[in-house]
Amino acid sequence: MRLPIQYALAFPHRIPNEYPRFSFRKFNTFTFEEPDLRTFRNLALSIEALEKGGNLPCVMNAANEIAVYAFLKNKIGFLEMTDIIESVMAKVPFIEKPSLDDYLNSDAEARTLAADISL
Repeated sequence: MRLPIQYALAFPHRIPNEYPRFSFRKFNTFTFEEPDLRTFRNLALSIEALEKGGNLPCVMNAANEIAVYAFLKNKIGFLEMTDIIESVMAKVPFIEKPSLDDYLNSDAEARTLAADISL
């Protein structure tokens, strides 16, 4: 995971490293464990948004974009992003069957709330 994280943190630039390239020929089986949703709270929030549906995935996405922007501008710490997303998801009214206007309004409200918290 070091290499993908390094790529993500340095994007669009590449930092030289000595990590060996991954070979799928060396690993012919993969095993997966249940994720720790307490540690990886964003994953739990994503699952909640997908299961509940409605405008919640839109709200989560908008809050996430603002939180990531604030983090990249050094306005908030890495772990604060999840707190902001969770807070915004709780504050924007849930709409079970949103119209296009509902999505646009939910997106705008989520971005405003997230910006108010983080910027």
